[in-house]
Amino acid sequence: MKKFLVLLLAAVMVFTCTIALADYPEKAIEIIIPANPGGDTDTTVRAIAQSLTEILGQPVVVTNMSGGAGSVAMNELTNRDADGYTVFYHHVDTLLLELLGRMDEGWKWEDALDISAVAGGGNTYCLFVRKDNDKGIETFEDLVAYAKENPYELTYAVEIGGTLHMHALAMMQALGIEVDCVDLGSASDRNVAFLGGQVDILEALYSQGEEYIKSGDYIPLFVFGNERNANFPDIPCSGELGFSFGAEWFYYFGFKKGTDPEIIEKFTEAVGQAVEMEPYTNALSLYDFRANFLPGEEGVAFMKEVQEVYRPMAEALMGN
Repeated sequence: MKKFLVLLLAAVMVFTCTIALADYPEKAIEIIIPANPGGDTDTTVRAIAQSLTEILGQPVVVTNMSGGAGSVAMNELTNRDADGYTVFYHHVDTLLLELLGRMDEGWKWEDALDISAVAGGGNTYCLFVRKDNDKGIETFEDLVAYAKENPYELTYAVEIGGTLHMHALAMMQALGIEVDCVDLGSASDRNVAFLGGQVDILEALYSQGEEYIKSGDYIPLFVFGNERNANFPDIPCSGELGFSFGAEWFYYFGFKKGTDPEIIEKFTEAVGQAVEMEPYTNALSLYDFRANFLPGEEGVAFMKEVQEVYRPMAEALMGN
């Protein structure tokens, strides 16, 4: 009799869990992003949230939690229940949280997150100089020659410890040059400083410099990556110029570690549909990105590969 009751209880529990999963989601899903309103992370996630709402049949809402280079939002996720109703959407900077020790000692993103999928990305960050620069730089070769003859004289707008700072370090290491990395905060702040002649070099999304390219104010020297971007094929990639850089920008979805795998699978299936729908593809195209759906372990493997590209730069930075 006792054995029968145990088996009956187990069967009831399995049935209850199955029903609960079948009904997921039963309420709104909140996507937390470590970004301010209006930027690329915010724009792209709000676009895909429209389609996820349609597919999943419940509201999918976005909450902005900027600060601490992503640590504020990550800590908030950690404090939530692993019930499938809080999702994290971020980009390559998550890898830097670990590499630069911005979370608790020993923290690893793979231990904190169950990755649902990589959703989109690409190579679209360009290096620009102003047409009216006073260094006589018009080409990539000019930049390298000037930097070698004048170490640390060229100034490069970055957010210290951020992705663009890593790019600058990688470029210096690969080309044997030294530039002065100037901490100027947000993308808009960097652009204003560059336009005002306060810095010599700007790295930005192609879309952020496009109007200035057309007006002749900006000269794009190259796009970071080992392949040209099909949206602006006339701009060489760094790989062609002796500066191999295999880290691609990406966005991903993740859940708090310990979330029911079947819930994650259901959400991931919805993401797989949503990345191909116009709200997301149109939003990505604003920044010359593309859909790049890599579910589960494929996404994890991709993120690990990108992290290894950034690791030596982060270690060099941490050693200074």
